[in-house]
Amino acid sequence: MRIAVVDDEKIFRDMLCEFIDEYYNDLDVVCTVFSDGKEIVRAYSSGKTFDAVFLDIEMPGIDGMKAAERIRDFSSDVPIVFLTSHTERAMDGYEVNAFRFLPKELSEEKLKKTLDDLSKSLSKTKKIVLKCGLQEHIVSPENILFAESDNNTVNFVTAGDIYSVRMKLSNSLSMLNDALPLFVRVHRCSVVNLMHVRNYTDKEVRMDNGETLPISKSCCEDFKKRIVDYIKHSAR
Repeated sequence: MRIAVVDDEKIFRDMLCEFIDEYYNDLDVVCTVFSDGKEIVRAYSSGKTFDAVFLDIEMPGIDGMKAAERIRDFSSDVPIVFLTSHTERAMDGYEVNAFRFLPKELSEEKLKKTLDDLSKSLSKTKKIVLKCGLQEHIVSPENILFAESDNNTVNFVTAGDIYSVRMKLSNSLSMLNDALPLFVRVHRCSVVNLMHVRNYTDKEVRMDNGETLPISKSCCEDFKKRIVDYIKHSAR
């Protein structure tokens, strides 16, 4: 497992890496440190990837939020754990799909719980198979922004591709939620991934790729409840 720790305070970086090393003990875990947001963005730009990123919010130059936005350009699903002294910025973290917020005054209990949840999340990531004609595509559900029905076909939309599969939307919703329980119906013809909702009103939802989808009256209440629950869970 490759973990990045980004913080401008060397003492804190070293302390966090030491705890991570002790937590995973003899497992194959590499903890790489960066002193600011520019360094982690440069690493991703050069082709490096990480399984999780611990990211300080308050840093000079490119702060944690800006760095997270750039990281999302390279990876839509890498778990980002924000380190902050200001928990009121939790809502900002929703914009970049934060995995967790941790106070800089770290307690071993909270850090261990975060590493426990992180390990479970990484180990339980499921894939789905989308059969398009004669081809079968293995896709991570985290990368699917939304799915729309078109007659007897469902179009699964990611940031770079559209996979058209002959099936019912209700079946696709069950399949998606079995792999990642973050999909919700917003209209009789569409379901969205809560991870990729940028903003919404009572009438429409805007996704990460800029596309907007209508929200029907019958789906609005359930959608708003689900997304509020998701925000609370992501920012805890």
